[in-house]
Amino acid sequence: MASTEKLGDLNDNLGKENAKNTANTEKLGDVKANSGKEKSKNMSHNEKLGSSQGKLAKVKEWYIKNKKVIDIVLLSLLGVILILIIYFYWLVPKWNKAASEDFQSVVTETKFLQGSMMTSDSATLVKANEQIQDIITDYDHFLLKTARSAKFSLKYYSALCYLKLGQEDEALEMLLSMKKRDDYLWYEGQMLIGDLYDDQDDADNAKKYYEKAAKGETSFVAPIALWKLGMLYEREGDWDSAYDNYEKIKEEYPERYAGMGVAKYYERAKIKAGK
Repeated sequence: MASTEKLGDLNDNLGKENAKNTANTEKLGDVKANSGKEKSKNMSHNEKLGSSQGKLAKVKEWYIKNKKVIDIVLLSLLGVILILIIYFYWLVPKWNKAASEDFQSVVTETKFLQGSMMTSDSATLVKANEQIQDIITDYDHFLLKTARSAKFSLKYYSALCYLKLGQEDEALEMLLSMKKRDDYLWYEGQMLIGDLYDDQDDADNAKKYYEKAAKGETSFVAPIALWKLGMLYEREGDWDSAYDNYEKIKEEYPERYAGMGVAKYYERAKIKAGK
């Protein structure tokens, strides 16, 4: 009985030993598998490294072959950058300064002319207008802020010279080319355009530009433009519109209403319109 028990224990131990050996074998297999994966990974890395080095070698070879062209392109780019730096940081400021000085001189002269337009000296007017045209042309560049903002004022003064010289078509063309840089002169310009169209019996365009001038809401230009609108509507027999424009002067510009003597026009339009 005791021998049988010992034999059972021996079998149990042998079973355990076999299980242990089997586990060790499995672990050894896992180690070998992992080792294989690592080798495969290293091989893949080496292949990628070799591929990168190959590409780098190709790029280097391409550069050597095209070195002259590449150097020319790079030098050209550097030259362009240098030119742009000189242009924007030296020439443009220099031109703006010159434009400012020239414009100040001509604007001063043309303002004097504007204030003394009773002169009929054609030679003086022609000379002044030539100066204006030269300045406008010389500094007609989108980068010259000083010139760009001031040349529209000069166009107004040029138009005045043309008008004094009796050249209405040229004056109209100059005024129509003005842009809204100087609000005060721009609205005056719109009123002058209205006058020129009115002289041509073009009532629709005259009204259009008088209305633009009236939107300036300045105590000088707007009431005159409204009065001219009223007069134009009177000629057309549109007394309601004439009354509306006179009334706007009365309500919004009472001092100018009294100073311009608009009351008689207002009363007449009021009666005619049946107000």
